[in-house]
Amino acid sequence: MVDQLNLFGFDNRTPDTSRPVVKPTRGPRKRRKLFFAILPDAHAAKEIASLGATLDKRHRIGGQPLRSDRLHITLHVIGEYDETPQAAVLAARQAGDAVLADAFDVVFDRAMTFIGAKAYVLGGGEGVEQVKAFWLNLGIQLANIQPIKKSSFTPHMTLSYTGRPMVEHPIEPIRWTAREFVLINSHVGDTYHEVVGRWPLRA
Repeated sequence: MVDQLNLFGFDNRTPDTSRPVVKPTRGPRKRRKLFFAILPDAHAAKEIASLGATLDKRHRIGGQPLRSDRLHITLHVIGEYDETPQAAVLAARQAGDAVLADAFDVVFDRAMTFIGAKAYVLGGGEGVEQVKAFWLNLGIQLANIQPIKKSSFTPHMTLSYTGRPMVEHPIEPIRWTAREFVLINSHVGDTYHEVVGRWPLRA
């Protein structure tokens, strides 16, 4: 099972099952979502998309695959909006400007379904430790500017949605080097990711 990491370390607490789970009600879906992410380079994105198609066929997932240009690792979500406020973009860019980090390798060696999100995703063990470290680094800089919206983190990359659920299973490891991180303004429903900030990671 993939570990979750919070801003203070690993969270291995046993969930409280004594109370019924009540899902919060949501209003109308927002049209924009602003978040930090790590993108695979074009070559890695094509390899990952091909792997996703292979795994989908092998395990009969039947999901709706993401295009290779939309594959990413979500880091910190800034917010969801009807229209993205420029103040939020500027504040997020300020946090991004403060980050100093080296390029690092990412290795995914397992796949699974996130049941709540109905998403079939890639995950990892030791191969995503540097992603966790970078998430903490960025989170510290972001916390200096605004409250953090999410205190825990499970590094993953979504391959498809709405397919058949699949338990965690090993895959042939796929490796790539993260050389930058970006700030994305997602046009929800239009399958369009607008990059509104980009920062290189030192080689």
